[in-house]
Amino acid sequence: YIDEEGEETAGNMAFHKTPENPATETAMDSALFSALAKLGAPKGKLRIRNLGKIEGIGGEIVEITANISKAFPMAMANHTVQSAWKSAGGEIIDAIETAYGRRVVVEAGVGGIVTRKIIIRREYSGKPPTGTVALMIDDFGIHPFDEINGFLEIDIPFTATVIPFEDYTEETVDILSKNGVELMVHMPMEPESYPRNDPGKHAIYIKLPPDEIKKRIRAAIENIPLAVGMNNHMGSKATAHKRTMEIVAGALVESGLFFVDSRTSLYSCAEQEVAKRGIPTTHQDGNIDVESDTSAIARRFIELALSSRENDNGALIVGHARPNTLIAIKRVLPTLEKWGIEFITVSEMVSRRQKEN
Repeated sequence: YIDEEGEETAGNMAFHKTPENPATETAMDSALFSALAKLGAPKGKLRIRNLGKIEGIGGEIVEITANISKAFPMAMANHTVQSAWKSAGGEIIDAIETAYGRRVVVEAGVGGIVTRKIIIRREYSGKPPTGTVALMIDDFGIHPFDEINGFLEIDIPFTATVIPFEDYTEETVDILSKNGVELMVHMPMEPESYPRNDPGKHAIYIKLPPDEIKKRIRAAIENIPLAVGMNNHMGSKATAHKRTMEIVAGALVESGLFFVDSRTSLYSCAEQEVAKRGIPTTHQDGNIDVESDTSAIARRFIELALSSRENDNGALIVGHARPNTLIAIKRVLPTLEKWGIEFITVSEMVSRRQKEN
């Protein structure tokens, strides 16, 4: 599509890359498009035009205009765009906010040379596009529940994963189930760092015989009888071990539980092996509390939640049953709901992804 002023949409525009580093600039454009999509301005709705040649190195300066909803604070939109460009190796040359906070012009590039002029405008008052998030809170059962009972005050659906056989497992399961919280078994599995890091009681280790692995899976499910699914606690070594995951999958067939791969290993075959048995399965898409700082958790939660707008599968986001995580979630939730983020349980997310895939 080309409008009357000769502008093009991103859908059919071939970007001009600087000869020195085309791969890097492609990555920067990709990161930029992803950031703008999170703000409700996907590729097809962008206005793009070439402003002229870049002197000395070839290529062209490209102007990209994105109209976003007034529901988004301009400071947040500005930060999202700049962070995306820099995360891909780019440089912000200048950024100017004008028109009483309704417009920001970001000059971005690399090596001190402007290659992209990004204009963000708060133009429409309608609701921002919706996204869907399943929030999975791990590690219930290892702390007294009164330390984290504030999770029951979260006014959205969420799913709690409980580690079996811990000191507070039974108490936690009883309280959560009585309050209508969806439960999963957070199954301890062998990490690469074992024995330095102990996954927990009755964990799955790759050297265990098949019958013992099946026995431990069944016992864990019996310990959390209302669970509807399972995910791995630690398990970077076990989930990357094909034989072990084949046995785990066999035990899950009998249980009727779905499985979520916590993706603690880049080499995990868990989701693949479980799917072979016809078990509903998926994976988590990001962790909000790798850092313990409350503000960092809040920022990460916003980033991952907004990413749910980029595809029909939504985002399955992981946090942990810790006080700082609870504080950050409570702080951010009203804003995310205002921005059109819908929350569902993990079982609903698994079901949705099974239908779409």
